[in-house]
Amino acid sequence: MRNSIALAFLLLFSLSATAQQAWSDPATWPDGQLPAAGELVTIPAGRHVVMDVSPPSLKGLMIAGTLSFAQRDLNLTAGYVLIEGHLEIGTEDEPYTGNAVITVNGPDEDVMGMGARVFGTMNGGGLQIHGSSAAKTTWTQIDGHAFVGATSLVTTAAMNWEVGDEIVLTPSGYLLDEAEVLTITDIKGHTINFTPALEYNHWGELQTYDGKVVDERAEVALLTRNVTIQGPESAVEDGYGAHIMIMPESGPVNVEGLQVLRMGQPGRAARYSWHWHLAGDRTGDYIRRSTVRDALQRGFVVHGTDNVLVEENVTYNVKNHAFIPAEDGNEIGNLFRGNIAIRTHRTEDGTMAFPHGRHSETASTQSEHRASAFWMRNYHNPLIGNVAAGVEDGIGFFYDRTGRSRDFNHFDHLPQAVVFQDNVAHAIGVPGRNNNAGSNVAMYGFTGHGFGLFVDNFDIGNEDVELDFSDFLAYKCDMTGVWNEETNIIFHDMILADNTSAFLTGEARIEDCLVIGKTRDTIGGENRVLRYGHERAGLYTVTQGGRKRPRFDRVKFINITEGTDRPSEAAAFTINYQLEHRPNYVRDVIFENSLAAHFTNNGAGARRIGPTMLYDEYGQLSGLGQPTLMTHTISPMVREDCMLADDLNAYLCPADKYVDIKVPKINRYRFNMPLTQADGSIIYDGGLSERYSRMRAGEETTLAWENQDAPPAEYRMGFAPTGLRVSNHIYLNVPYLQPAITMVDHLDSSIPRLASRTAVQAADRTAFFIDTDREVIYLKAYATGEGDVDGFDYVVISEGEQDIVVLEPTTGTQASEVLEAVSVYPNPVSPDSRLRFTISQATKLNVALTDVLGRKLRSLYEGAVQSGQTEVPLNIMGLPSGVYQVQMQFTDGSSKTISVTR
Repeated sequence: MRNSIALAFLLLFSLSATAQQAWSDPATWPDGQLPAAGELVTIPAGRHVVMDVSPPSLKGLMIAGTLSFAQRDLNLTAGYVLIEGHLEIGTEDEPYTGNAVITVNGPDEDVMGMGARVFGTMNGGGLQIHGSSAAKTTWTQIDGHAFVGATSLVTTAAMNWEVGDEIVLTPSGYLLDEAEVLTITDIKGHTINFTPALEYNHWGELQTYDGKVVDERAEVALLTRNVTIQGPESAVEDGYGAHIMIMPESGPVNVEGLQVLRMGQPGRAARYSWHWHLAGDRTGDYIRRSTVRDALQRGFVVHGTDNVLVEENVTYNVKNHAFIPAEDGNEIGNLFRGNIAIRTHRTEDGTMAFPHGRHSETASTQSEHRASAFWMRNYHNPLIGNVAAGVEDGIGFFYDRTGRSRDFNHFDHLPQAVVFQDNVAHAIGVPGRNNNAGSNVAMYGFTGHGFGLFVDNFDIGNEDVELDFSDFLAYKCDMTGVWNEETNIIFHDMILADNTSAFLTGEARIEDCLVIGKTRDTIGGENRVLRYGHERAGLYTVTQGGRKRPRFDRVKFINITEGTDRPSEAAAFTINYQLEHRPNYVRDVIFENSLAAHFTNNGAGARRIGPTMLYDEYGQLSGLGQPTLMTHTISPMVREDCMLADDLNAYLCPADKYVDIKVPKINRYRFNMPLTQADGSIIYDGGLSERYSRMRAGEETTLAWENQDAPPAEYRMGFAPTGLRVSNHIYLNVPYLQPAITMVDHLDSSIPRLASRTAVQAADRTAFFIDTDREVIYLKAYATGEGDVDGFDYVVISEGEQDIVVLEPTTGTQASEVLEAVSVYPNPVSPDSRLRFTISQATKLNVALTDVLGRKLRSLYEGAVQSGQTEVPLNIMGLPSGVYQVQMQFTDGSSKTISVTR
C-alpha cells in the first residue's frame, strides 16, 4: 500500500515547499489536471493545500503535508483518509463556519494495518477540527413537563440553538426507546418549538424530599454539528461503517463541533466510532462538544492511552458501550466530564468483537452482551458530571474487571484518588420488560442488567486504599441504582429514587444517602418486580450469595412501600440470603412510609441461610431502641432469648451474645464448621468452603478437616464479637494429629496450655488442652474485639512442644484506685453531652451506654486511657427519652456507673 501511495505522489505532485495552493487550481496538480473520481491522492510533506471545492469520490486520501478547509460548505468522499501531516478544519481562534461532510466508504480491505474505511492519524499526523457549532450548548434540561402531543418545550436556560437543528429529548420512564429526536422549527430564549409532536411524556419539575432536591427533569441534547465524519448510507442496512483511529506517535488532536455518524464495525476489535488506539500519553488531546450518532460499534473509546479530555459530548443510538475511558485497564488520567449518553443498545448476538466462553453469542471478555453508557477497566480516570440516559439490557456506569489481563492488576492499588462525582443514570433496562411487569432475570455474571452504577470486584485487598463515589443520582433503573462487589468503597451523598431497588452491595459503606421508593414522577409506570415477588427495596441481598456486608450510616428511606401490592415484602432492607459474617451495621437510619426490614426465606438461599445476622446498632430497624442482631426465622442462630418480630419476618436477638469465627483456607485444606446442639445433633453445616461462621457465646462445637489424613502443619483461627464489642468466649474441638503443638496469638504471645478440660473451662483468657484420647485440641477462645485491624483475636496453631502451665488469676487496676473524678455534663443529656473523668495512672477502659437493667445499648469508648483528664462524647442519637446509665468498665472487672436522663 505504501508503494502505491508513493507512486501516486510521484505522478500527481510537483509543488513548491511553502505556498498555500487551492484544490480548485489546476496548477496545483501535475499536468494541470484536478484529481478525478477513483484516484488515490497524496498531499506531500511540506505542502499546504486548501480545499475550496468538493472533489469527486476518491479511492483514498493520504495527507503527509497540510490540508485545510476553506470557509465554505464542502464534501469530501474517500475510501480512507490517513493523516501523517496535518488536517485542519478551522482553528480555535477562527472556527470553521461552513458545513463540512467527510464520508469514508472504502471496500473491505486493510489499509496499512488499520482496517478498512479508516479515518486515522499516525506517524506525527495531527488533527485540528474546530467547528463553529462547538459554541452551542451541548445539553440542558427541560423546565416544566412535556407531554404527549406537545410541539414545544421550555429549557432551564436560554439556548443558542438554531432553527433546523436536531435535538434529542431523553426518556423519563424505564425504556430507552422513549427518547425522541426533534427538529427545531422556532426558538425564542427558553422556548423551543419543534416537529414532530411528542409521542411520550417527559418529566420537567424538581422535587424536594427531606430537604434535598431530586432532579428527574429530562435532558435535551444537541445532535447537529457543522462538521461531520461519517460512514456510507449503506452502513444502516449492511452494518458496516467507517471508523476513526488516533494511532501512536500522532501529532496533537484537538476536536470540537464534530458529528460522527454511522461509524464502527460490529464484530471487529479496534474498529470504533472514535478511538485513541494504544496512543500512550496524549496530554493536550481533547474531543469536546461533539456527537457520535447511530454508531454500529461503540462511541468514544480510549485504549492504551492516558490523559485525554472527553468533555461535553453526546452519544445517541450507539451499540455496545458509548463511552470507554479505559479499555484494557492500564489507562490513567483520562477525564470524562459533562458528557451524556442517550439510547445505548446492546450488541446483537453473534456480532461481538471479543467473544469468550462456551457461548460466544452471549458472553464476552468486554461485556458486550450487556450495553453500558460508560464502561471502564479501572478506577483511575475521573468521571464528573456525566449522564447515562437510557441503556438497553445493561448498565449506566460499569467498572468492569471481567476478562482484564492480570498484568494490569497493580493499577487497582495506585495511591491516587478515585474521582466519581455528580454523575446521573436513568432508564437503565433489563431484558424482556413488557409494560413494566414480570419478574427479573438472573442478576449475576453475564446476565446482570439494569444497574445505574455497577462496580465489579477488583480485589483491592488493601485497607489503606479507599475508593470514594459521591453525589450520584440514579432513578428509573430496572434492577438497582447501585450494585457493588468491591471491598473498600464509600458511597455517599447519593440520591436513589424510583428504582426497583436502591442498593445491591457487598462490602461498601453507605453514608449520607437518600433512598426514595416512589416519587411523584409516575411517568413510565411502576418499577419491575424483583425475584420472589419483592416489589421494591432499599437494600436487596440476592439469592446467589456472595459477600453482602451492609454498613449504613445516616441514610433515610422514604416511600419504599408506597403503591406496592404487598407492603410487607417491600422494605428498606430486604435480606434474601446470607450476609457476610464480618461486622456489618445499620445506624442512624430513618424510615418514612417505609417498612424497615423484611427477612425472606425464598429461593435457593433458603436452603443455606446459615448464621446470617444484621447488626442494628441503635435498634432503629427492630424498633427496640437498643443494639440488636436480626436474623431469619429459619436461622440456626435463634435461641430462646430471641424475640420474633412478625412484621419483619425476623428474630431479634441480644447483640452481646454471639462470636464470629474466621478460619482461612490453607492451600486446599478447609474445615467443616457444623453448629451442634447439646445432644450433638448438627443444626447447621457450614460446608467445606466456609471461611467464616458464627456461634452463640459459651457454646461448643467440633470442627472437621476436609482431608482427615493430611491437615496442614500450621494454621490460624480468628474470633471477634458479633455486634457489640463485648468480650465473649466459645469452645472448639479442633482436630490435630500431632500431639506436640504450640499455640500463639497474632502478636506472637504464647497461648497457655492447660492440664485438663476443666482447667480450660475455668480459665479467664484464651487457653487450650491437648486431648490425646480424642485427638483434638480443646480450645477456649475469647473474642474481645481488640485484636488485629479487623477486630479479630487470632490463635496460630503449629507443630512444637509447649509446656503445661497453671494460670494465675488475672489482676487489673481497680476503679477505686485510679478514678479521681467523674461527671456527665450537661445532664439531662443533649447531643453535646460529655463524660468527663480524671484518672491517676494509665489503664484500659471500656465505656458503654446501658439501659437501667444494665443491658448495653452502644459502646462509647474502648481502649487505653492516659493519666489525667479525659472526655468521651455521649452518643444518644436515635434513643427515646428516659433514664440510662453510663458504665465505665476496667480491665479487672470493676466498674463505675453514672445515671443520665434524656
